[in-house]
Amino acid sequence: MPGRSPKLTDAAAAVAAVEDGDHVAIGGIWSQNSPAALVRALIRSGPRELTVSAGPAAGFAVDLLIAAGLVRRALLPNVTFEHLGMAPAFRAAVESGEVELVECDEPSLVGGYRAAAAGLPSQQVASLLGTDLAATRPDLVGRTVEGREVLEVPAVAPDVVLLHAQEADPFGNLRQRGTVFADKVMAKAARKAVLASTDRLVGNAEIRRDPWRTTIAGYLVDAVVELPLGAHPCGSHGEYVADEEHLRGYLEAQGDERQGAREDWFRTFVEPASHDAYLTACGGPTELARRLGEGGRWL
Repeated sequence: MPGRSPKLTDAAAAVAAVEDGDHVAIGGIWSQNSPAALVRALIRSGPRELTVSAGPAAGFAVDLLIAAGLVRRALLPNVTFEHLGMAPAFRAAVESGEVELVECDEPSLVGGYRAAAAGLPSQQVASLLGTDLAATRPDLVGRTVEGREVLEVPAVAPDVVLLHAQEADPFGNLRQRGTVFADKVMAKAARKAVLASTDRLVGNAEIRRDPWRTTIAGYLVDAVVELPLGAHPCGSHGEYVADEEHLRGYLEAQGDERQGAREDWFRTFVEPASHDAYLTACGGPTELARRLGEGGRWL
């Protein structure tokens, strides 16, 4: 049998899979395990008119993509910076009509992913019954199943899914600490590609020694990019915590009415063409590791 081909690549080559009009799903949850470096690479690549969803609670990475002006439609139950405040770009874009928001809650979005993962046209959910939210969704179909009323949520099949893992091998086997959130079902629902960043590469022999630590199998993953601190400014479970100083800087820049303030922030933290250059702009990997507790010392 021929040997397997490694799936290692760089960020720019990985996100080249995303085309204008694609549906991109972003893994992690709020400020944890977010593929932030891949999102920055995607912004530099510049595909337009994207649909975006998340897993299912979103934060910095989704807001950044919207702030860059690449998103036209969104399936997002919530986007926040948790205790740091609201998501400014998301809120402004939805209120202005720049982004069309498909109203949904977390069970209905995950139900849509589950339907796509199973190759089904829809998934039955009950969470939206009797709510005003259901009235905004003419695509939801009411059914009675064994005497119980349910709604059928249409399948949600992203074209491309972006994930972050603490460890991965060259063949795409991912190890995620903590919880995988909705990452696994999103990976199974993807139509075209699953792209993963990882803080650290490990050998396939290590993966095979401890197979139960693999959270997403390599057959689901199309490309792996080694990006130490690749979730920054979000946290990566067991590796480093979220950089609240950086997140506050982003929020301040988004709310700054001075001419060019937001553009200056993007120029400093999004435009650098390499991940190393980005980390340097943030103070350097050594300082970030010291300040954010690389190695899991925060646990």
